[in-house]
Amino acid sequence: MIDGHGDDRYRYDDLVKMNFSSTIFQHADHSALKEYLMEHFDVITNYPESQPRQLEKLIAKQLGITPESVLVTNGATEAIYIIAQLFHNSCSIIPQPTYSEYADACRLNKHLITYENNDDMTTLPKDRMYWVCNPNNPSGNVLKKGFVDYVVRRSPRYTFVIDQSYGTFTREPLLEAHEVQGLPNVILIHSLSRKYSVPGLRLGYITAHPSTILLLRALRHPWSIPALSIEAGKFLVQHGLPAVSDINAYLMETQRLRSELRKIEGMRIFETKTNYMLCDLKDTTGAALKSYLIHEHGILIRDCYNFYGLFSGHFRISAQLPEENDALIAAIRQFVAEKKS
Repeated sequence: MIDGHGDDRYRYDDLVKMNFSSTIFQHADHSALKEYLMEHFDVITNYPESQPRQLEKLIAKQLGITPESVLVTNGATEAIYIIAQLFHNSCSIIPQPTYSEYADACRLNKHLITYENNDDMTTLPKDRMYWVCNPNNPSGNVLKKGFVDYVVRRSPRYTFVIDQSYGTFTREPLLEAHEVQGLPNVILIHSLSRKYSVPGLRLGYITAHPSTILLLRALRHPWSIPALSIEAGKFLVQHGLPAVSDINAYLMETQRLRSELRKIEGMRIFETKTNYMLCDLKDTTGAALKSYLIHEHGILIRDCYNFYGLFSGHFRISAQLPEENDALIAAIRQFVAEKKS
């Protein structure tokens, strides 16, 4: 795993007052989940299911697919690594910039990796894998559903791993699990952690053709999902509310934040269809801005220095409460003003 992921607040002890560094909304109401887990806390005194089949059945029922098409994983990260392991020694095409774990997992499993360089495409093997983050991290752009569906159906020889972990925070239509369940060349990755803003529980899942799920299941370590996480997942799937109750209002606030940041001298903000956005500040680095914001204002952002294809000035933020967004805008303005003085 490459060092430098978002939400590294553990590095800063009690300095963090406002967290813009991860892709989730930081103010979800978890009171009902906390109450439920306290009532079921004794599950930690016994082993969990070696494979979380009960949770998989609940997810399958919610999605309208068979349980044989669902595999619950220890976050989306475990999903990425066991998929790469299943297809070890493959040729993987990973358009950039995107989530770094795809390339990490592929390197670990001896894939031939290309970042969609046109010079490479003519010499690559005909059997290939495509890793597509949709919505993409860190850019926030979303490929149109019709385009993705067309490409995967007309290219049955290619395997498409489509990570929709960030799909909770967009209004753009994405592929549904039931739509691709019969396509053996498509693997979808999903995240309960992001949907419900509980990344510490490490809950993700894969939906794919049953034959693919069977092969992936054989690579899983037993008991990879802790008992308390399984119990939380069961509650969330049956009774939980998404972290953001009004996604339209939240995305409007995201666009307001983007609009205000664009007014800052030297600031470039990329277009986004999600709650997070990729930014670039002229004549400085993301690391310098991050250090200033955390030590002077208690604000944590995501330095994007380790995304392939990006530069030292890039950083990512996710929209939070309006008053926090205003505090971030003011703090960056102050940073720019102090640099000029």
